[in-house]
Amino acid sequence: MQSPTLQRAMVYRLVALGFLVMFLSTSIKSVYQVYFSQLAVHFGTGRADLAWSGSLFMLVTGLMSPLCGALCERAGPLRTLLAGALAGGAALIGMALVPQSLTAFVLIYGIGAAFALAAMTYVPMGMLVDRLFEQRKKGLAYAIVTNGTAVGFIVLSPFWIWLQPKVDWTTAFLVTGLVLAGPVAALVAWASKAAAASGLAQPERRSTSESGAWRQVCSDPGFYALALGFLGCGATMAFIDVHLVPYWQDAGTPRAQMGLSMSLLGVLELASGLATGWLAMCCSKRVLLGAFYALRSLAMLMLLSGVPVVHTMGFAAVFGASYLGTVVLTSMYCFERYGPQVKGRVFGVLFLVHQLGAFASVQFGAWCYDLTGSYRLSILLLASLTVLAAIASWIGLRHPSRDLGRDTALVASA
Repeated sequence: MQSPTLQRAMVYRLVALGFLVMFLSTSIKSVYQVYFSQLAVHFGTGRADLAWSGSLFMLVTGLMSPLCGALCERAGPLRTLLAGALAGGAALIGMALVPQSLTAFVLIYGIGAAFALAAMTYVPMGMLVDRLFEQRKKGLAYAIVTNGTAVGFIVLSPFWIWLQPKVDWTTAFLVTGLVLAGPVAALVAWASKAAAASGLAQPERRSTSESGAWRQVCSDPGFYALALGFLGCGATMAFIDVHLVPYWQDAGTPRAQMGLSMSLLGVLELASGLATGWLAMCCSKRVLLGAFYALRSLAMLMLLSGVPVVHTMGFAAVFGASYLGTVVLTSMYCFERYGPQVKGRVFGVLFLVHQLGAFASVQFGAWCYDLTGSYRLSILLLASLTVLAAIASWIGLRHPSRDLGRDTALVASA
């Protein structure tokens, strides 16, 4: 066991590593999104057939989240990150090496890359932070780590857009895969060994039966409040990812205004994650979580405003202010309420619900548009869902859960 000073230094390195992995993991989605049109032309089957890869990816990412939680509980979060980096590298390289098969592309991206993203992002990062920090500081640490995705959105998305006319998709996928399976995997493997030598972020001992712990989870009203909230969180985020720009285009929004609004959303996403981590140390998390969902509902209603600046810049400001707050606070509640027997898988189940909301939102939004020529019904439903999420958070999380076998893992007083 190392001295406390060396352990603190190792904790800081692990947080930096978590940020870096989250930052680079965004390439798994962004390289696909930027090259989507080129891929549709390459396979010659149209966008609808290619879109199955994206839909499968979204759904499988959610299905893989409980599996990643179980891997974290048994092997530790760093080994789970390693598995994700290797799987992501193998998936991207595999797609580049079989460039003529659409079926292979759909299955490799929709399953292999989906597992990689799940194993490199929120669930294992939440478990890593949970095992490194004392309760009061977990929110801020998790916000710092997960802001890697926000910075990736701000930095790497423009990079891929700039690169796309210069490099074909097979080269971009191959090089990205080599980076993930090579330097990133090697760095995570080194960190895993170093953390083990320091006695940090290791699998925890289980003190009670898993079946008993799961029964207590299922009888906890707070679990259903968190799940309903995360359903709304995923549904609204997916609407933004897929339907927001087309919605603005239908309204005749100038391209420059759309670009400024997306940039504002990204910047506020970054700021709100850090602000949430700090606020969670001094304010009621229940009140904060409900407030973030109420803000999300307000943002969706602002899209229906006939005032251009309100449904663009105003929407971006309000939605961006709530973007990561729901993720940070849900993770904190999950790791506070549930013990080491199941909390990784509970968080994974919550992310499965998150992704099911995302999948349903994308499909329902497209169905509404095809049926009515408008996204209005879809937006009203999302606004209602997030209002319910706010109420559920305020009511369902009023009381602490019963003792669910909370851990006594080593924490860092960094």
